[in-house]
Amino acid sequence: MFFKKKHGDNYTTFRKEVRIARETVDGIITYSKACHPNEGILILTGKSKRNLIIIDGLVVPPFSVRGPYYSGFPSYDLPFDLSYIGTVHSHPGGSNRPSIEDLNNYYGLVSVIICYPYDDRTICAFDRNGDQFPLTIIDAHI
Repeated sequence: MFFKKKHGDNYTTFRKEVRIARETVDGIITYSKACHPNEGILILTGKSKRNLIIIDGLVVPPFSVRGPYYSGFPSYDLPFDLSYIGTVHSHPGGSNRPSIEDLNNYYGLVSVIICYPYDDRTICAFDRNGDQFPLTIIDAHI
């Protein structure tokens, strides 16, 4: 996702970037392995600034469902919380690219997908068009 900022008569294009806490990534990996061979889904918490999305927590969505090729939750059952910034779900297969269903059920500012074998190398972040965000794992607490 790009956005433009005006400087005088010129515009500068910025690319949004995603930073995620190490402990959050570890939670995603653990949850994904526990759900395997089914998909798992979690809500991401954090904050967003102009060109930066910071992810620092996870929430298990109420009434979530999962199977080998799907996962989801009814968003109308979520309590109002401004810290919800997106979702993360696992793909038990070998691709972490968003499917058409993933894009049609996009929630929030960012969608993170992790695929088997569920490690740091298989996690990616996407915007609602399916374009990949640069993703950085931060070792210290954000």
